[in-house]
Amino acid sequence: AAFGGDTADGERRAPSASAVDLGVAGAANAFLAGLLVVRWVDSGHFPLSNLYESLIFLSWSITSVQLYLTSKVSKSVVPGAVAAPAALLALAGATLLLPPELQRAGALVPALKSNWLIMHVTVMMFSYGTLMVG
Repeated sequence: AAFGGDTADGERRAPSASAVDLGVAGAANAFLAGLLVVRWVDSGHFPLSNLYESLIFLSWSITSVQLYLTSKVSKSVVPGAVAAPAALLALAGATLLLPPELQRAGALVPALKSNWLIMHVTVMMFSYGTLMVG
């Protein structure tokens, strides 16, 4: 049943997500969340101040949306088939393509020290992740 197939009445049904799919996505989500928390503690500010941190947060939001859709809304593998490559691409781009200078956490400029700006960027990045999966 993990690969779909025909039902008893001959209708074709979509493949369903297995526990392995959810486990891998959950582990990736937990790893990304841990990375963001470590980055937050290390830098002393919420980790959305540069492109590297934003792409890591985008990957986390994509996997979060995937987990929600797969476990609560649809038992299909379609959200994972869309989300996993998108999250991997964002994470690979942040890790492999950005130079080390852009991956380092730095001090915030005064304009970025606003709580409103942090909330705005968080909601916008999470909505980008939702849009990418949807």
